[in-house]
Amino acid sequence: MSSSDNPWWVYVLCAVAVIVIGYFGWRARQKKIAMYRAWAAQYGFHYEPSDNSVVGLSSEEPFNAGHSRKGVDVFRGMYKNSHIVFFQYQYTTGSGKESQTHTHQVVAIGLPTARPLLDISQENFLTKRFAKDIDFENQTFNDTFRIKSPNRRFAFDVIHARTMEWMLADQRARSYQWRFEGPWLMTFRSGALKLEEVFFYADFLIDIYAQVPRHVWSNN
Repeated sequence: MSSSDNPWWVYVLCAVAVIVIGYFGWRARQKKIAMYRAWAAQYGFHYEPSDNSVVGLSSEEPFNAGHSRKGVDVFRGMYKNSHIVFFQYQYTTGSGKESQTHTHQVVAIGLPTARPLLDISQENFLTKRFAKDIDFENQTFNDTFRIKSPNRRFAFDVIHARTMEWMLADQRARSYQWRFEGPWLMTFRSGALKLEEVFFYADFLIDIYAQVPRHVWSNN
């Protein structure tokens, strides 16, 4: 029996099911937006349900992956004297039935001056063997962290001996990926935005910023 042999009411039921599912999805989204607006008002943040300007926050992964890139549930404001933005970043890979949506939580604080890319992540078996990065004088540090930057001077200015000791001792630094790029210092992880986590990550970024010597922000 081919699909053309199905009675007309089968197509009607399918259409109704799609409409009902879409309606409840829309209702759930509207409730979430209302909750986020109330939260933003309570804590003094500006909130936008959708703001695609944040997709240009970085030129590296995950911001350079896939297509249909979106900034969802974008919050902006001040936190402990730092400009802060946090949001859910989404992109799609594949198309049609093979398409897949990927989500990341992003938290970023503003820097005094725009600076080159400096990407800090953790070394693993594959990166140690096949990926080039910047090596420092501390071999334990080199075995633990993968440091990428087109500007070696900036990398060495930021990651001095005291900072290396702090990174090796701080479990957050050993666990998360973080990045300086342009006017932002950011960290991100896969998964949906969780407001209960945001300030934990923001405190981590503020602690990183505190390690950076002041001369790094000079234009001289």
